[in-house]
Amino acid sequence: MTDSDPAITLDFAGQALRGRHADWWQRKGMLVTRVQGTPLEPLWLPLAGGTLAQDDLDVEPGMLDLDRLGGEAHAPGSMEINGDLFETAAPFTRVPWVEAILGNPVRATIQGGSMRTSAFVRQWPDWEHRAVRRHEGWLDLLARLTELLVARSGGRHAVVHTLMRGPSDLAEAVLGPELMCLSLFEHQKELRSFLEEATETFIAILFEQLQRIPKVDGGYVNPFGIWAPGTVVRTQCDASVLLSPRHYGRWFLPYDERISAAVDYSIIHLHSCSLHVVDELLKVERPKAIQVTIETGPNVPSIVALVPIFRRILGAKPLIADGPMTQDELRLLQDELPHDGLCIIARQGAW
Repeated sequence: MTDSDPAITLDFAGQALRGRHADWWQRKGMLVTRVQGTPLEPLWLPLAGGTLAQDDLDVEPGMLDLDRLGGEAHAPGSMEINGDLFETAAPFTRVPWVEAILGNPVRATIQGGSMRTSAFVRQWPDWEHRAVRRHEGWLDLLARLTELLVARSGGRHAVVHTLMRGPSDLAEAVLGPELMCLSLFEHQKELRSFLEEATETFIAILFEQLQRIPKVDGGYVNPFGIWAPGTVVRTQCDASVLLSPRHYGRWFLPYDERISAAVDYSIIHLHSCSLHVVDELLKVERPKAIQVTIETGPNVPSIVALVPIFRRILGAKPLIADGPMTQDELRLLQDELPHDGLCIIARQGAW
């Protein structure tokens, strides 16, 4: 995207919200949005030729219907707002794009509702001697889908980069958990080289999207619907569940920092049942913000138990607390946490 390319100008309400978002990044003010929760459904996967996938299958990019993945065109209009966040449109997030571009086989499980990859590196020579360094077919599909979303948005939705898993997740996906963990001790040189390449690939994929996405009033909207006065990224480190805080901090945090340093405003995704790396993240300037997906079910922390951790995060960085919660739990977070830098995305079945 160059200065001569079209950009989106916000109306009065959007400009006011943009100002609140700019403040939020500086830990000034609170954002709250209520989102209608949706149950897990079978995977919707449109195939070339006009059909939908009915059975589990291995997927290549040429098998997918780009037109239907791009959705319907919207008539031109003002940017839509939901609560304190902008509405967004991301390239089909069910595809594990970065892993696929790195070479992972992709498997669609229709009733399971997901597209997953399987590790293809059983030993390090498999990675070093692979024939294809990047799967250009998946990268081309992502670029074309991003362009299509922009063309069809009508300015009503902020087009954002797709879901991208970070360096630790990419190591777990490509190598498998056993080789990833063993390499911390037995193949350190090889693991370091892999992380260098995976991180550079992540950044390249990010900018393939950003250069196709129009600016919104001089900035960009991140995948959570928060505007920033510059370029943005959302990354994650779910595979840190396999690591101690020390090993995450030594091996993987530097690459999350590098991804974050490639843009102006960065956020990293964590899960509420795996917050042991929070203190490592609070030691560094980037990522600039932390998002926590609140899990439900047995043996996960309650929202009450999360409050002290959230308070500690808010002492250093903006926080998004995102997940299912009752009105009482929403009120608890609003009452017990500092408001400056807090964003709550309350996902509800019905209010």
